[in-house]
Amino acid sequence: MKRVAALVVLALSLAASPLAVATGAGTEREKTPPGTWALYTPSEVPWRDGPESLPAGAKVAVLEGDPSKDGFFTMRLLLPDGYRVAPHWHPKVERLTIISGTLNLGTGDRFDAAATKALPGGTYSSMPPKMTHFAWATGETVLQLSSIGPWQVIYVDPSDDPRKTHRRGGTRDPRSPLPRDATTPASRAVRG
Repeated sequence: MKRVAALVVLALSLAASPLAVATGAGTEREKTPPGTWALYTPSEVPWRDGPESLPAGAKVAVLEGDPSKDGFFTMRLLLPDGYRVAPHWHPKVERLTIISGTLNLGTGDRFDAAATKALPGGTYSSMPPKMTHFAWATGETVLQLSSIGPWQVIYVDPSDDPRKTHRRGGTRDPRSPLPRDATTPASRAVRG
C-alpha cells in the first residue's frame, strides 16, 4: 500500500513540475512528461501569451506533447471577445473543441465575418490539411486544439502573418489582420 501511495505522489509531482517545451516561438511552456497523468482543472491551466503565429491578445496552454516537434499534442487557446485570425491553413489535420464562448469559423481565402458559422461551446470540428479558414470570437472563447506536430500556421496573405506585422507586447500594428471594414461592435472596439 505504501508503494502505491509513493507511486501516486511521484506521478503527481512529476505532472506538476514545469519542463520546457517550445511552441515554435522560442518561449517556454509547461509540459507533462510522457507516461504520466496529465490533469488540469480550469484554475490550473498554465496560460501564457499566445504563440507568435497568432495575433497579439491570445493566450495558449500546452497540455500535452510539444507543438513544435513531431508527434501528438493538445493545447488550449484563450481568445478575447472580438479576436480575429485572418485566412490561413495548416499542413496537418486540425481538431478543435470549443470549450466556452463562441468561435465563428469561415472558409475561403478572404475574411468575411458574415460568412462564418457560429460554433458554441461543446462544438467539435476536424479540418483536413490545407483547408483555408478564418475565425473570430464572440465573448471570451476557449478552444482546445489537438493535432500532430509540428504545428504550423500558413497565412493566405503573407502580410497577415503577425510574425511579420506586429511587435509582441506592444501596440497593435495598423497592418494587423483586423479589417478596416469590420462590422461587429466587438471588432471595432478591439481595433482601437
